[in-house]
Amino acid sequence: IYNNKTQHPSILVKDSKGNILEQGTDDKVSWAKGMKKAGIYNVKIIFTGRYNGTTEQTYKICPKGTNISNVKISKKWVVLEWKKQGKQTSGYQIQYSLNKKFTKKTVKKIIVKNNKTVSMSVKSGKTDKKYYIRIRTYKNVKTGGKTVKVFSGWSKIKTVKTK
Repeated sequence: IYNNKTQHPSILVKDSKGNILEQGTDDKVSWAKGMKKAGIYNVKIIFTGRYNGTTEQTYKICPKGTNISNVKISKKWVVLEWKKQGKQTSGYQIQYSLNKKFTKKTVKKIIVKNNKTVSMSVKSGKTDKKYYIRIRTYKNVKTGGKTVKVFSGWSKIKTVKTK
């Protein structure tokens, strides 16, 4: 998770027999540059000593998450408010569902493309129903010539019953 510090994930390399290789003796790690901002980074592992070859692995630094701070209800609208997360984010993704497990068939998704936005009105299609709502942040990053979204974890689920 983004914390404005250089991130080095721990690396554990095993051989085909399940033996753990000793870093510095059996392998050497080459880290990507930066590794401070939200994004996708490569780590190159170069095998030495009794082993030979290389492998590259990727890891993500996810943006910091946010939480829903307030939910207001009217007959036709649900108004969501959340805590702004302006650093290392591009926007927010909101999901709401009539099912607390957020199964694919019941989930509605909304992308908020501006990280300065802190509220949104959602039309509540059904009255007297219980909705489950959650939010997460995302950061658009370039990798392999494409732009992809790197997401934070989901917020706690808010439950709201429409009128």
